[in-house]
Amino acid sequence: MSRRRSNGHSPLINQQRQITSFFSKTTSSPSPISSKSKQTQNPNPCPGPSPSHTTPSPLQSKPKPKKSHGQEVVGKRIRVYWPLDNIWYEGYVKLFSKDNGKHLVQYDDAEEELLDLGEEKIEWVQETVKTLKRLRRGPLSTSNEVVVDGHVVMEDEDKEGSNDVADDDSSDEDWGKSGDKDLVAEEEEELMELEDEEDDEVPTTSTNKGKRGLRSKRKLKGGGNLGSAKKTKCDKDVMEPTPNVESMKVANGMNTVVSGDASARFIVREAEKLHFLGEVRRDAKKRFPGDANYDPRTLYLPPDFLKSLSGGQRQWWEFKSKHMDKVLFFKMGKFYELFEMDAHIGAKELGLQYMKGEQPHCGFPEKNFSMNVEKLARKGYRVLVIEQTETPEQMELRRKEDGSKDKVVKREICAVVTKGTLTEGEMLSANPDASYLMAVTENSQNVANQNTERIFGVCVVDVATSRVILGQFGDDLECSALSCLLSELRPVEIIKPVKLLGPETEKVLLRHTRSPLVNELVPLLEFWDAERTAQEIRRIYRCTVDQLVSGSPKTSNLHSDDSHLEEDDLGCLPDVLSELMRTGENGICALSALGGVLFYLKQAFLDETLLRFAKFELLPSSGFGDIVSKPYMVLDSAALENLEIFENSRNGDSSGTIYAQLNHCVTGFGKRLLKTWLARPLYHVELIKERQDAVASLQGVNLPYALEFRKAMTRLPDMERLLARVFSSSKACGRNANKVVLYEDAAKKQLQEFISALHGCELMVQICCSLGVILEHVESRQLHHLLTPGQGLPDVNSILKHFKDAFDWVQANSSGRIIPHEGVDIEYDSSCEKVKEIESHLTKYLQEQRRLLGNKSITYATVGKDSYLLEVPESLRGSIPRDYELCSSKKGIFRYWTPNIKKSLTELSEAETGKESSLKSILHRLIGQFCEHHLKWRQLVSVTAELDVLISLAIASDYFEGPSCRPVIMSSSCTNEVPHFSAKSLGHPVLKSDSLGKGTFVSNDITIGGSGHASFILLTGPNMGGKSTLLRQVCLAAILAQLGADVPAESFELSPVDRIFVRMGARDHIMVGQSTFLTELSETATMLSYSTRNSLVALDELGRGTSTSDGQAIAESVLEHFVYKVQCRGMFSTHYHRLAVDYQNNPEVSLCHMACQVGNGDGGVEEVTFLYRLTPGACPKSYGVNIARLAGLPISVLQKAAAKSREFEATYGKHRKADSFFFQSPVDNMVSCIQGLISAVEKWTSHESAKSIDIDSLTEVWHRARILEQQS
Repeated sequence: MSRRRSNGHSPLINQQRQITSFFSKTTSSPSPISSKSKQTQNPNPCPGPSPSHTTPSPLQSKPKPKKSHGQEVVGKRIRVYWPLDNIWYEGYVKLFSKDNGKHLVQYDDAEEELLDLGEEKIEWVQETVKTLKRLRRGPLSTSNEVVVDGHVVMEDEDKEGSNDVADDDSSDEDWGKSGDKDLVAEEEEELMELEDEEDDEVPTTSTNKGKRGLRSKRKLKGGGNLGSAKKTKCDKDVMEPTPNVESMKVANGMNTVVSGDASARFIVREAEKLHFLGEVRRDAKKRFPGDANYDPRTLYLPPDFLKSLSGGQRQWWEFKSKHMDKVLFFKMGKFYELFEMDAHIGAKELGLQYMKGEQPHCGFPEKNFSMNVEKLARKGYRVLVIEQTETPEQMELRRKEDGSKDKVVKREICAVVTKGTLTEGEMLSANPDASYLMAVTENSQNVANQNTERIFGVCVVDVATSRVILGQFGDDLECSALSCLLSELRPVEIIKPVKLLGPETEKVLLRHTRSPLVNELVPLLEFWDAERTAQEIRRIYRCTVDQLVSGSPKTSNLHSDDSHLEEDDLGCLPDVLSELMRTGENGICALSALGGVLFYLKQAFLDETLLRFAKFELLPSSGFGDIVSKPYMVLDSAALENLEIFENSRNGDSSGTIYAQLNHCVTGFGKRLLKTWLARPLYHVELIKERQDAVASLQGVNLPYALEFRKAMTRLPDMERLLARVFSSSKACGRNANKVVLYEDAAKKQLQEFISALHGCELMVQICCSLGVILEHVESRQLHHLLTPGQGLPDVNSILKHFKDAFDWVQANSSGRIIPHEGVDIEYDSSCEKVKEIESHLTKYLQEQRRLLGNKSITYATVGKDSYLLEVPESLRGSIPRDYELCSSKKGIFRYWTPNIKKSLTELSEAETGKESSLKSILHRLIGQFCEHHLKWRQLVSVTAELDVLISLAIASDYFEGPSCRPVIMSSSCTNEVPHFSAKSLGHPVLKSDSLGKGTFVSNDITIGGSGHASFILLTGPNMGGKSTLLRQVCLAAILAQLGADVPAESFELSPVDRIFVRMGARDHIMVGQSTFLTELSETATMLSYSTRNSLVALDELGRGTSTSDGQAIAESVLEHFVYKVQCRGMFSTHYHRLAVDYQNNPEVSLCHMACQVGNGDGGVEEVTFLYRLTPGACPKSYGVNIARLAGLPISVLQKAAAKSREFEATYGKHRKADSFFFQSPVDNMVSCIQGLISAVEKWTSHESAKSIDIDSLTEVWHRARILEQQS
């Protein structure tokens, strides 16, 4: 019995013309005579196509005792004999299992098989030390040094297969017949062999660990020795053993794209044959790069070049010329091939190896598709997937029917994969974060007049979860709202209309993103307007509901969550879409942005599969019609970045952020929900208290139940993404289309995902119900809502029972097919009943024949494919009726068919065919039923995610250092009440003592606002004294409190904060033309424009980016605005000590400093010890020289700096004039101010330029006027 039939392992017996000749023009065909003569020249007994052509080896003919092998053979090269194919397949021993004594063998085509080597016919291949060469296609006459039971022999190896073997699916035509005789000979004798897929195969035991498989007999060219493309025939029949290319490639660091002679060869060839890619390059409409509307995505192919191409070449170039911005994965048989410029990318980014030949070419097997497409997509490439949609047999039938001479199988574009359109589970498992695709459009009036308020429309899509966020909002000239959205979501792809966005918008897209893939679409034609988008939405949902309505009665016994869609009826659309389409002018930008996304997804074959069961949401800033969004605390882009909410400032990842501190979620969908909550903390007092109650209810005595729930959730896959894949699979399109030729069992993978979704939904229901036992002891309204079936928790038990009764989940998952239980599918039940009737008839007929012949030993037998053969003893041969047809015999037995049996077999075959046909469609019908309840499944996931986040918040306080407490949220009883912030022993939610090196983190008491307290703190202190850290502490504590979490403090009270503004650090934005000072003032301008009485402001050293006088003037003006105009809570840290003098007697501002101790160091330089304690009063100086000492500046420089510092203080000391002036009478002050002004005027009139006026004098006069104003 051949292993080919017993375990389904690929024998690679089907022949294919070498893919390396894909780019050689067809001129001749191979000679059958030459092929025949070639076979007779090679007496190798191993790989012959049939036993009749094989001469046994003397060594093989001798019986030998079985040898036991263990760990010592791991890594060795081996050849395994397959009897039915009469072929030896080569590979290496990968692993050894001590449990069963078997070895895992990986063949050179990347397939793996678990073998008992003692029971197999094997040969050990002796490896020799040599430089790395790439795997080569076997030549016509070669030999191997083979070790057979310890003896070394030289053995010829004939080319596998024979002339009568059918072509594989990748056989398009007679590839590569050129006029060059050597090249013709090479193409005739070097063939690519691909797997033959048979209906009766049993799935092989194989593993796909993401490694790139080695290709059987593929002619590869090494990176270190890429010389001539032409093969040189060797007189000696010697072929070195093939090394493990993957492992050696890593060891030798083979990452170069082209090197050595290959580089020169490729360059020369491209210059000669692909000259139209150079300076004379034009797009499809013959426009040059400098012309208007030039489209770099397309390419004009000269007619003479097209004429020189074969059919296969022409097909590839026709795809490529329309998609020059993409990397083509071109399917040929079981492999995806990369040619020309794409091959260079494959070699560089994927580590693929060049095939031998004059043109760049590499590829990989189908099983590595997900791994390789993800790699390229995440690196910013667009991948165009071109699949075969026709087999060679279908091509031949088509040629006969229409008389076509086409020798190329049909191929179609089936997917466009980018970093924003990754959907398959293997591509997403490593990263739970959402990869957002964002379309942005702008009101055309914005572009025409840059001084008016901007109106933006945005559509944000997470393709992996089918989540769609729509919004239209007004924005200021600096695009603050858009900046906030970009900083929160960090989209990986941007879709925008060409030349339709204003310059400031373009700068914001550049500044607040992290190298996204940018897609520019032509307005109206590609980036649709609102009207075209509305038409497309209606069409998609009309098709969706029509499919639900026209469902077969036998499979539609479950009620749908959707109502029927009638013409022009918006009621059946999702609430967000229907409301958006009713808003008219107020929603046209948002609809247009959705149109841009729909067009883009349409090119990737994802528009309908995503939109049909998408989850639509509105941006909180978009209030359309009757949809009211919850009020949230606003965190703008500066706050998100300066407070390091999601990304740290070191390397941009999440380590050291407040998100990382709070993230104890165990599900991917829980982690994403936590990010959403953290980006928009609650603002409404009652909502905050509800969430606080839920968090508190999961602590204390109920914590064990919460931890048990959390442990059970770890068994869940990413259900949000998994459900999205199941929903999308309900429509066969793209790579899932029925016409696509795939060798991997896509249907089995789809079934396994469906069963995984069912198991996941069942588990979510079970664990939510198990957590419900705590409801008897808690009063949390939120938990009662979430855990009560029929309220927050959807009641899906009856639906799950339907699928439980429909088929055996375990059996289907292991077998890869669904066998429905009786009563589930009428068509299948009818086919099964017919099969039973025919089988019953055949049983009765057997009894009749036994009675007729008088012998009860007569029975049915099956021989090969022939079944129901009547086995009759030889002794009854004389009594056989005339209508008995002899089929076969063996000693003492004759086998017969009768007309009755043959008729029944025909009927049985038809019934079995009908049964199999219904089995093939049952999965699609069951998935359709499952999708009818998509709203309930999504709600179930939403409940589980919310519980995951609440438990994460409940246990987060255990990771704080020091005490933690439940914040007290103060509700304002009247509008005159001063907003309040008070904390006792406030710690830092992220920083811990072990991360600080020596010492412990110092907590502080702090009060801002409220009765009897100033609403603003003016904070001074030494450099590195902890001022910035304290500002962050205060802001993060407010965020935690309104998030519903505990705060690291002994006690904490807060009036809700509507927005947090943060100006911190010194940085520029060179790419958008912003200096450090401009960036600083831009963020400050946003604060001044949008802050309210309920805002919280944190300003850290405002004015540092310019001169001292200008910076101090700006800082004081801004502080004055917040204190007297806005009257909000805030903290203002500064090194302008004069500000402390100006506000030292102002009750609206509290003067504080970060305490320190000052001593004498070496060389008379002051040495400062930081105490990090918030202390009332102002700090006398900043002790900057101490920081210079810590930085390691030379002692001579430090001494000089200290002397200069004392000199400046003596000359410009803050108390020298201002203090005495402050305590003068108002009349004296008035006289002093007038004298100062007269002096300034005299200087002005005596000089040609105002530049010569003493700025210190003017500043002094200004300060005197300010103090005079306060005294009055």
